[in-house]
Amino acid sequence: MKKVVLLMSVSVWPVYALSHLVEQANWLLPLLLIGMLVVAGLWQRAERQRQKLQQQLDLQPLTPDSFRLLHDEITGYPNKLALEQQLEVVLRRQPSQHFSLLLLKIKDFEQINKVLGHSNSNLLLTQIASRINQHLINEPDVLQLEWQGQYASVVHLGGVDFAAWVNAGRKQHLAEYLAQRIEHEVPEPLLIHGCGIEYRIASGVAHYPQHGTLLNDLLDKAHQALQQHLWRYSDTQVFSEEMQTYTDDKLTMMSQLSVAISQRQLQLDVQPQIQLVDKQVLAAEVLLRWQHPERGLLAPKDFLPLAESIGMIYPLTQWVLQQTVQIMQQLKQDGFSIALAVNLASRDLMQVELVEQLQQMLEEADVDPKLLILEIKEDALLIEPGKALNVLNRLNQLGVQLALDDFGTGFSSLGYLRQLPIQQVKVDCSFIAGLHRSDTQAAVTGAILDVARNLQLTVVAEGIEEQAVADKLKQMGCHRGQGFLYSRPFALHGLPAWVKQYQHHQKR
Repeated sequence: MKKVVLLMSVSVWPVYALSHLVEQANWLLPLLLIGMLVVAGLWQRAERQRQKLQQQLDLQPLTPDSFRLLHDEITGYPNKLALEQQLEVVLRRQPSQHFSLLLLKIKDFEQINKVLGHSNSNLLLTQIASRINQHLINEPDVLQLEWQGQYASVVHLGGVDFAAWVNAGRKQHLAEYLAQRIEHEVPEPLLIHGCGIEYRIASGVAHYPQHGTLLNDLLDKAHQALQQHLWRYSDTQVFSEEMQTYTDDKLTMMSQLSVAISQRQLQLDVQPQIQLVDKQVLAAEVLLRWQHPERGLLAPKDFLPLAESIGMIYPLTQWVLQQTVQIMQQLKQDGFSIALAVNLASRDLMQVELVEQLQQMLEEADVDPKLLILEIKEDALLIEPGKALNVLNRLNQLGVQLALDDFGTGFSSLGYLRQLPIQQVKVDCSFIAGLHRSDTQAAVTGAILDVARNLQLTVVAEGIEEQAVADKLKQMGCHRGQGFLYSRPFALHGLPAWVKQYQHHQKR
């Protein structure tokens, strides 16, 4: 009986195994079919994308020579010529479509280049380009170009400039969104030989065909928007007609300004600052003038904004500091202990070598750093507050005095001012004129003086033209005054003689 049972068990097993496989097939087959469909779908999607990009780009197989012609030699990314060729295809097929050109620039890269050297800087440039590309490559409305057998969405225009071509047909403000995202998300420190390197990216946007139909025109407009966004603290990166500042007249002035120093057309004037209590000469503000060969004597407002916009402000500041330190040396030799004040532009605080160069000037002239006052405006701290504060702290450690110019016209608060290593504030002349005739104006000026007094800061009032105003300010606790009441600006080299004459007059 046991043998029969065993035989029956053996004979039943194939039937049972077959039925079990059939039961499994009931749910395995659908899964296999679904998997095959998914794979087929992904393959078809990839093929359609490849064909679409192939059709979009009209690509021909690249030879080594043609690859070098259409790609940047440092980063390997498509270059301006590659973009120009592709735009011919795109605009020929969609001439009425709306597009945007997104321009991206790595700021202050020349300083990185000085520190790291060319090879390391090129490596850093390539890594930044890769980061930008990663932020753009998955955007379906950003034009893609052939790159090392794949596709790239960033174009390396050369130097530190990159670009992307954005289809604005579906999303009108897509380029602005991408610009803001790249500015905020891409600039994270990069490691080069274990050292973290920080950098910034600025952006500008121009629209096709609104702002132009040629690539060079759009690049020019996008660059103007970038400069406006960066230098004027504009909230938008998009070009507008109001930014069209580079007229033929200003282009001429730009070329003339570039040689103004070498041709000795620049001059320095000075206006003394008087202590209100005893009328002693404690300091003087240095003022830059341009003796233009055709336009005559130009005030700072007539050319310094232009110098800042074209990146020439720091060379001008260096020249002013050198001349000022020389006069400080002369004043010391003549037995005068008078401080000289020099205005710094916002971009000057972004120069990492400023402190070292200034220290070298002072040491070579053997003058006391405390006799140099550097005046900054509140908007100079807006570009990069952290970096600007770091430079101010280093200048303070050097021993120079720091003054906040046009105090009361900006954004200052007690909490913010306490963070700044400043010793002086200069009250803007708009609060001073007519002070003794208006109770409201006197109250506002008094409040400003109270803030400065609470912070234990020396207060200098600008624009004093009447003795009654000086008396009122002295009564309110102001320390120093500057204006036509005491002297109009005159040549800096004449300061020692003016001080001697002023002191002689005071003794009479």
